Amino acid sequence: MKLLVDFLTGLPQPVFIRDTVIPFLLDHNLLTSKSVLDNIHTIIFVVCFYHVVYLIGAYIVFPPLSRFKITYDENHAKTEEIRSHIHDTREKKVKHLSIQASIHFISFLQTLVVLYLSFVFFLNPEISGKESYPDSDSRIFGEVRETQLVCLFGLAYFLWDAYISAVHSTLAFAIHGIVSTGAYYIGMKPYLQYYAPVFLMFELSNPFLNVRWYGLKFFPSDNKISEVILMLNNLILMIIFFFVRILWGWYQTYMLIFDFWVVRNDPRFMLVDTVIVVTCNLTIDVLNIVWFTMMVKTAVQVLTGSKDKKKPSKEKKNK
Repeated sequence: MKLLVDFLTGLPQPVFIRDTVIPFLLDHNLLTSKSVLDNIHTIIFVVCFYHVVYLIGAYIVFPPLSRFKITYDENHAKTEEIRSHIHDTREKKVKHLSIQASIHFISFLQTLVVLYLSFVFFLNPEISGKESYPDSDSRIFGEVRETQLVCLFGLAYFLWDAYISAVHSTLAFAIHGIVSTGAYYIGMKPYLQYYAPVFLMFELSNPFLNVRWYGLKFFPSDNKISEVILMLNNLILMIIFFFVRILWGWYQTYMLIFDFWVVRNDPRFMLVDTVIVVTCNLTIDVLNIVWFTMMVKTAVQVLTGSKDKKKPSKEKKNK
């Protein structure tokens, strides 16, 4: 991860961006944050990097795997009708599965990058300790390169995510990408940059979510080993989800609101940005409880076997 981050952040700023793009943005008051303007070329490079990796995955790496899985499903179809349907839509299914698999891979890669950057920050007490962030003022208005990089990669990823969701997913996911882009842009200003790695601890559950997705899409559905792997993965996912997204998430949201309250009279305090961030965090915290409740309910159904029980349907009698 260090080599990748150092490479992308070490690429020189193109002359066109320095002499044309940045002056244009400043002259038209489209961007005023010095941190964003100084790193706009890196944001573009990261977006391009993710898209190149996505294209390689969607059109080179995953199609053979997707074709193998679709063929397996066709050969093991329970009825001739299902087998015929899979056969007729084979190429469409292969393309769709390959694209979605590549999108999930970029999500997984982004998770590794931001977790690496977040742990670099947290495991260095000289940067993340009491000396650098002793009070609410420093946590809301402070900036160090480590937290700036976290926001930079977050901003770049969600720019790409908003675009790819608009093309290959639903409007809801596209809106999620746009809103998340705005949140990381606020962090880049800088504003509450300290909390970027704090809330990105949520990402600890994402690798297990991705394993679950790949397992459901690519593992044989009738294989006992696959079932055991997915069950263990789901158990670990639920444990991590509870600790990082609920316990840690609600505690840090409280700390964030407390810090906002302390600095509310500071001239640098941004009311609109604060309302957006607090609203988004509370919404996510509530959704995390809803999602965790659904996970527990599903797990109980699987363990008790009630999920597989179906109500007997009434058969129509021919007179």
